[in-house]
Amino acid sequence: MSLKGETKKRKCPPGAPGGVRVMDKTDKSVTLQWSRGADNHNPISKYTIQYRESSSKDVWKTATTSPADVEGDKENATVVDLLPWTEYEFRVIATNTLGTGEPSSPSPKDRTLEALPVVAPSDVGGGGGTSRELTITWTPVQPQYYYGPNFGYIVAFKPLSGYEWSKVIVADPQAKRYVHKDSSIPPSAEFQVKVKAFNGKGEGPFSLTAVIYSAQDAPTKAPVSIDGRALSATEAIVSWLPLSQTNIDGYQVKYWRTNEDNEGGAQSVVVSGRENHTRLEGMKPDSHYVAEVRGYNSAGYGPASEQLQIHTKKSPPSQAPRIIGKKFKGQSINIAWEQVEPKANEARIDGYKVLYRQQGHTLGTLYTTIKRHIDLPMHTDGIYVVEVRAYTEGGDGAVAQVQITAGSAMAAQSLSVLSLLLAALLCLNL
Repeated sequence: MSLKGETKKRKCPPGAPGGVRVMDKTDKSVTLQWSRGADNHNPISKYTIQYRESSSKDVWKTATTSPADVEGDKENATVVDLLPWTEYEFRVIATNTLGTGEPSSPSPKDRTLEALPVVAPSDVGGGGGTSRELTITWTPVQPQYYYGPNFGYIVAFKPLSGYEWSKVIVADPQAKRYVHKDSSIPPSAEFQVKVKAFNGKGEGPFSLTAVIYSAQDAPTKAPVSIDGRALSATEAIVSWLPLSQTNIDGYQVKYWRTNEDNEGGAQSVVVSGRENHTRLEGMKPDSHYVAEVRGYNSAGYGPASEQLQIHTKKSPPSQAPRIIGKKFKGQSINIAWEQVEPKANEARIDGYKVLYRQQGHTLGTLYTTIKRHIDLPMHTDGIYVVEVRAYTEGGDGAVAQVQITAGSAMAAQSLSVLSLLLAALLCLNL
């Protein structure tokens, strides 16, 4: 019987408290109440209160309380140092001299009261934009610092030498820029700008004041002395005299086919303001193009130059040379091919390019010739590739390849010499 009695009175950590609920709250604190759990025959010495934000899911943190230590005979406490207008859950854990018990079930979710914003937007700056605009930018306040509903921003700005601030309301809490359009704004003028947050409770502090510049005017002059020519069937080059204006960020070159395209489908190339020429790529062979150049900056594009007419070259031959010979001659090898006959819409053949490279390598020795054969130096070992293609003013044509194994070539040459020697000896014996 005594053993049974001892088993029933076995001491262990306390059970979980129950009925945790919020009884009162402010913008930064809540007062909790709970019911004692079983002490399991050992007095409860203290309580620990934990909280988690609704957005943090399973991350529980130990709360700061008032008083700092919650004695074991208490069934209420105030949690402090919370964020305004934030939804929380709370739980309570009891401890005695034998250990810490299981936590209570979470309290119903509850939100602290709203408060004035205390965090101002950061990284306030801006500038640029199109003509007659003032662009103001900032880094938005994080949602945990909204501190209340109806969150937004108040943007203030004035000319550097002015006294009166203009203010506008931006109601989007995620907004990160505001563009003020006014035809009276002078180009490249200095402005002071600052931004602060507001919510349904009121307004917070302004950010640090920043100095920015209004947008500059777009270029007013067109580039002159436009020149250019076709480089091949698909490329051309265009040049111009740089604009003397100091507000040029770069140049745009637009080009399109006069018969098949219109300006809406034009291709374009953009280069920096330091450049006065550029290549046009992706063009169609044997086609008439129009090109025009204009300067630009952050405010927009200036007027277009006079149009330049460009006629691309005919396309290179689509037929590859047919290699008809591969003969070993002492320390060289002779490669021969048939003449490539271009089609009516293809460019005239100016000659042939021969690339001699080791297999697996992209670089090698490049030869040009107007003949239909070439002598190449033999190597003592390795596998080599010979590539032959026609070249024209429209570019290079299709390529033909032949492979050379240097070791077998030398062996074949030695075998040929040996055969001649044997034939000579047979003649002498006769």
